[in-house]
Amino acid sequence: MMQEIPPALAGELSAAILEAAITLALSLLCAAQWRRTRQPYFGWWALAFALFLLRITVIAVFIASGDRMWLFWHQVITGWTAVALLWAATVFSHAAAWKNRYWFLVAFPPLWSYIAVIKLENFMLAAVPAVVFLSAATLWTGFVLLRYRRDETRGASTLLGWTFLLWGLHHLDYTFLRARGAWSPWGYYIDILFLLAVGAGILLLVNADLASRLQVRTLELEQ
Repeated sequence: MMQEIPPALAGELSAAILEAAITLALSLLCAAQWRRTRQPYFGWWALAFALFLLRITVIAVFIASGDRMWLFWHQVITGWTAVALLWAATVFSHAAAWKNRYWFLVAFPPLWSYIAVIKLENFMLAAVPAVVFLSAATLWTGFVLLRYRRDETRGASTLLGWTFLLWGLHHLDYTFLRARGAWSPWGYYIDILFLLAVGAGILLLVNADLASRLQVRTLELEQ
């Protein structure tokens, strides 16, 4: 049975729904670019933002229901979001291939969350590693985008790189602010600003790539 939602939580739920809508649009944008260019990192970004959307949805369901099982799934999906972001950055920088030993990273979030949340009933013990992992993956994504900038996409890569770096730092406030009810719903609105900045950066990246392809095509026709 759904419990009555206090006004403060209702405001948090509304912010979460808005963030979910923007995250969905960003995931679809990345998926569309993957379909157009077949660049693997666009596909991994689409998956990462789809998981981030699922993470928001799960915490919204927890706010509405109060069922602690949803907290378990929130931590699991947080870990999987970090894995997808980390791998997208790795593919972007090194065009790496997935190896079987990497499945340990996929298995660790549900295993650790089960021990911490279900067995030990200690939410913070599950939350801290997941949030630190997500923050580290986001910071690494920003570092990679700044480190491997091309001349034709320098502006877009710079915007994306700094956005991910600042967003990674923002993730760290979860354990000592948002998890304790502070900075709500403002934490969601800050996430929304970062999501919008990422969307703008991706559009700039796509536009720069199209301009570069058009220039190359023009030179080929002139020869």
